[in-house]
Order: sequence, then structure tokens, then C-alpha cells
Amino acid sequence: MAKKPGKKPMPQAAPMPAPAKQAAPIGAQTASMQSEASGGGMLSVKMLCILLGIVSFVLYANTMMNGYVMDDVIVLKENTMVMQGIKGIPELLATPHMRGYLVIPNDLYRPLSLVMFAIEYTFFGQSPTGYHFMNVLWFAGCVIALFIFLNKFFDGKRTAVAFVAALIFAVHPIHTEVVANIKSRDELMCFFFGFVSLNLFVNYMREGKMLQLVLGVLTLFLAFISKETVIAFLGIIPLLFFFYLNEDKKRALYITIGTGVVFAIFMIIRSHILNEYNANQPAGVEFIDNALARAPTAASKIATEIVVLGLYLKLMFIPHPLLCTYSFNSIPFADFSSIWMWVSLLAYGAMIYFAVTRFMKNKRDPWAFGIIFYLATLFLFSNLPFLMGAELAERFAFFASVGFCLAAALAVEQWLMNGDASNILSLKSSKVLAVLVPLCLVFGGLTVARNFNWKDNVTLYKADVANSPNDCRLYHNVASSLAEEVYPQITDSVKKKELDNESLGYLRHALEIYPDYADVHVEMGRIFDRQHKFDSAEYHDELALKYNPINFTATNNLGSVYLTSGKYPQAIAMFKKALELNPNFKYPYINLARTYVQLKQFDSALMNYRKMLAFEPNSIEGIQGIGIAYFQAQRFDSAEYYFNEVLKRNPGEPTTFNYLSATYFNAKNYPKAIELYKKVIAASPNDINAYSNLGRAYFYSGQYPQAIECFNKEIQIDPRIGPKDIPGIALSYQKMGKMDEARKYEALAKQVDPRFKLE
Repeated sequence: MAKKPGKKPMPQAAPMPAPAKQAAPIGAQTASMQSEASGGGMLSVKMLCILLGIVSFVLYANTMMNGYVMDDVIVLKENTMVMQGIKGIPELLATPHMRGYLVIPNDLYRPLSLVMFAIEYTFFGQSPTGYHFMNVLWFAGCVIALFIFLNKFFDGKRTAVAFVAALIFAVHPIHTEVVANIKSRDELMCFFFGFVSLNLFVNYMREGKMLQLVLGVLTLFLAFISKETVIAFLGIIPLLFFFYLNEDKKRALYITIGTGVVFAIFMIIRSHILNEYNANQPAGVEFIDNALARAPTAASKIATEIVVLGLYLKLMFIPHPLLCTYSFNSIPFADFSSIWMWVSLLAYGAMIYFAVTRFMKNKRDPWAFGIIFYLATLFLFSNLPFLMGAELAERFAFFASVGFCLAAALAVEQWLMNGDASNILSLKSSKVLAVLVPLCLVFGGLTVARNFNWKDNVTLYKADVANSPNDCRLYHNVASSLAEEVYPQITDSVKKKELDNESLGYLRHALEIYPDYADVHVEMGRIFDRQHKFDSAEYHDELALKYNPINFTATNNLGSVYLTSGKYPQAIAMFKKALELNPNFKYPYINLARTYVQLKQFDSALMNYRKMLAFEPNSIEGIQGIGIAYFQAQRFDSAEYYFNEVLKRNPGEPTTFNYLSATYFNAKNYPKAIELYKKVIAASPNDINAYSNLGRAYFYSGQYPQAIECFNKEIQIDPRIGPKDIPGIALSYQKMGKMDEARKYEALAKQVDPRFKLE
């Protein structure tokens, strides 16, 4: 329509402003908001997860070259239940933790890592590489689960902080023990399932899906049956969901109740199984494991505990040196005049004050949460509520380091990002990179270098004793690893003697620090035993039992000394006592069997060998022992079977070749005996016993020239021992009708045995 002339147009109304976006409650952002906060969408978060996984894997890749170390033997290498593979899983779930290796009165219930080892045993067998690979994967999973949780903790608004915290956690060298030691799979699985459960609980809090709550409860249960460390979550979970992520009080209550129910179920199952196996007795802490068990005074005990807490804090900032054990006297007893006790006390007092004051001002303060998480997870291992099995251990700080890493990331945000961590690209700033890059290089370098120390026991203990020269257990560990792992691989007798002397040197140093150390006396007794210094061996074994009457190894070793000395009744008594102390200890069965062989009680010998094979079905030692028992009993058909079983498993085993050859010889199967003796000589050209036996086999099969050749070769190799078969040469010439030669060797034979006379 045309406007009427002279009429002013009506003013147009200003457009209505767009409605203000109402702030979404914490945790209820849309996907687009999360994309904006993360600086590139959910794909960015996924890429950060992948990056963290790669960093974790690269840093620990060199552990896959390592072997079995420390307690790997207990949980895997010699664990009879784990070595059953998948078939052993029901038993692992229904028995105490150590039952597959030894029986103790105060055991634990941690079946899940053992179940994983049993599954992996089906694929990897005895090769340690696969288990190390799986440890690295589990650690990468822990880092990623931590990052996802922290990102949710900050509602996706401070992804940079979450990433920095997870990155520092990934590179921190204090975690090397947990990853490089296969045994610590229990710690890795506990952490992984613990943080997966937190992630599921966060999802439930925000979305309210009952399945999320159920899965969270189930994964928390998996954390509990991995290791008890997650018990700290009984306090952390209510703190987290009633104060920090508290969108729905009802859901927070359900999460807390679910946590309590899981804990109760775990404790019921644990108590039932441990009680059933009489393994729930009060745990006594050994002085050598935790010197606080014999602190001079109550004041000294408290002061030293505070110093230990300070050492944990120091290792967070300066993770060097790292040690596989902190035994007496690596941490000297302190008192209230110790400056380090006061430094530690002031540091923890300041942390507590800082956390409490910030929490009182802001019930969602992340600094407070990080400090509380650190204190809550470390408190269990502080020796303050009860004494732990170790005065200090780096694995005890695995969970607690999360609080430290979160605080470090918050410091990076506040002082280097100017409080702006909303965009992950803020990590590219020169100030941030100037701190993070050197930190990652230094921590990563220390991690990789420390991983190499975990190559084997000898490498680890020698590296650590150099950094902790007052730790008596480290001296013992070096000596025992040299004596038990390196010694059997050496063939040169001079080098064997040198190695024994080196081991004894370490052991004597350990006794200078702690004269009553039973395990040191056990090791000294073992070395003196194989040196045929039986009086010294008996002396140290008896000292070991004086200081630790239930030491089953010392009991067995003393029995071995009695066996070697011909004291068979005393030997049998000691071996039986060792089996009472540890029914899963294979060596007393072997030694009992050998003792019964000496007593010509072959049925008892065979029974004990078979009991040993029930634990280790493919044991060369056990199968060979059965063959020898049958051989001594002159049951040559059975002996032949078992010797051949050994050779199927180890075709080049020389002792078995000799015994099998002797079996054929005694069974008058001379052609077969000759064939095997030739193989023995081919493998050991200077074996005079093989030449002697081959000569006899030739003689009895009527091949007299070959017999004479073998006997002469024996004399040529060792003129002192070889002449014992000169009578065989004389008899061979007689059988050939060459009486002049026969009389000549008869005269020589009489010099060896005056009773010898030609037929």
C-alpha cells in the first residue's frame, strides 16, 4: 500500500534479543559445548587418548626385553595354579593369593591378576615378553582412563589440565616398578578398573541410566579383587559425588551405597576363602620387610613414619634414586630432633591446611581434591594406621601420584596458561612448552633408563645396592641372584669359585648390617653346601632356623646337608618338616625321593617324585629322578621309558644319555648301549666314563678290538683314572687269542688290582 502523504511512518520495533543461553548444570553440556571446550571436538579428546597411549607404550617398550624379576616367580613363573592355564582359573578364584606357590597363615585375596596370568599362560607359556607387553598395555589403559576421568571432572572445560595431568602421570619415573615388574599387574588392574568405575559413575550421575550404575559397581568389584588399594575410594567417591559432581543427591547416594555394598561383598568373600584355608590369621610384620616393626621407641617409630611420608613427597618431585626395596637400614630411624622429620611434618601440615581452607571456600576446588586424593590414597601405606609389609615402596605411591599430577597440571594452568585451559591449543604456548618439554624429556629419560635396570635380578639389585649401600636386603638379593641364577649357567670351575666368593662377600656385608638376618644364613649355607664345606653349611642353616624357625628353605637345605653326610633319618625328618611348612615346595619332595633311593626304599622314592611332578608335570629333574629310581631298582623297562621321556623334552641332556645307555647295557641290549655311548662321546669327547662304558659294551658284544681302542682312549685322556680298565684290555686280548698281549696287560692290571687274574 502507498503511504499516506504527510504521515510519518510508524517506528519499527527493535528486534528482540536472542534469549540468553542458560548456563547448563555441571556435566550437562551439549556435545557442541564439549567440542568448543576441547578445542576441536570429541575427535580431539580421542586423539589425545591415542597420544597418551602412544607415549605410555613408547616409554615402557624396553621392558619387553626384560625377564622375570623379584616376585614374578611367586605369581607366575613357579605358580602351580597359574601354570595350569585356563583350567586353573576356578581354583585361583577360590583360594588365597599365594596358594599356588606357598602356604602362609596370613594370606590375601587378589585373584584377578592371577586369572589374567593363567589366561596369558595359554598363549605365552614361560616367555616373559608377552606378560611385559600386557603390563605396558594395562598401563596405557590406566593413563587413558585417568585422562577421561579428569576431563569429565572438569566437565570438558579444562581438557588441557586433564591432559597435562595424565601426561605427567604417564612419564613419571616412580611408576617404573609397577609397569616393569610383572607381579604388579594387580596394581595396574586395580587402578584401571577403579578409574573405569569412576567414569561410569560420572556418566550415571549425569544421565541416570541404571546400567551405568550397575557397570560401575561391577568394575569397582573387579578393582577390589585385583588389589585392596581401591579401598581409599570408600572416602573419595562420596567426596566426589556429594560435593564436586553433585548434580543429583539421590544418584550420589546410590553410587555411595553401591560402593559400600561392593566393599562388603568383597570382604565377605575374602574372609570366607581365607578362613577356609586357615589363612586369615593376624599378619606379623617381619623386621627385614619393615624396620618399624622393631623401632627403638614409640617416638622413634612415629618420627620415622613422618620421615617416610616426606620421602614419598620427595620422590614425586625428584624421582631419583629409585629402589626396588627399602629395607633395614636404607632409612635410618629418626627422632623428634631430626630436621627431615620437621620438614616433612611442615610440608604435610601446609598441604592439609591449604586443602581444607580452599575446600571451605569452594566445595568444588580442584586443588583441594588433588591434595585430598593424594593424602587419602597414601594414608593406607603410611604405616600410621597399621604397619605395612614394607616401610616404603614406590608401588604404594601409584594411586597417590594422581593427586600430585593433578596439582602439577593446575599449577601449569595457573602460572603458564594464565588460568585459561579451555582450549587444548593453549598447550602450544611457548611458556607451557618451555616447562612441559624438558619435564617430559627428563622424566621420560629416567623412566626408560630405570626400565633397563629391571632386566633381571642381578642387574636390578646391583644397580640399587650402589644407590642404597646401607640396605642389608639388597646385599642379600645380589648374592642370591648371583648364586642361584648366574652360577648354574657357568661351566668353568674357576669362574664358579670366583662367583661364589663374590656372593659370600655380599652376604658378609649384609651380616655386618644385620647379623640376625636368617635369609643371609640360608644363602651362605647353600653356597658352602655345594663347596662341600658341610660343617659350615650346617652351621649357617642352623643359625637361619634359630632366627626364623619356620624358614622352610633353611629346613630343606639342612636336610640336604644331612643327606650328603649320610645322615638319612635326620634328612628325612627335615624334609618332612619343610613340607609341613610349605606343601607346595618342590625341593623337599625331590630330596626325600633321593634319600629313599639311598636307603633302597624305591616305592617311597617313586611316590615322592610323583608328588613333585603333580606340581610341575614337565620337570626334567622329577622325570629323570623316577628313571634313576627304576634303574637302581633294576626295573630297566620302566627306567628306559622315563629316560626317553626326559630326552623328548631335552634331547641333549647328558646325564640322561649316560643313564639310558647304562640301562641298555644292564639289560644286555649292547647294540643300543653302544649307539648311545657314541652319542655321549660325540657331545663330550673327553668323557672317560663314556669311553669306559662303551668299551665294556663292545667287550660284552664280542667286539674286542673296539673295546681295546676305547679302553686305551680312556687311559690317554686321564692316565690317573683310565688304568682301572686295563683288566678289560687284558681280557679282550685273551678273548681274541692273543695271549702274549693278554699276559702283558695282566701284569699291568695286577698293579691296579693285585687280585686280577686271567681266566
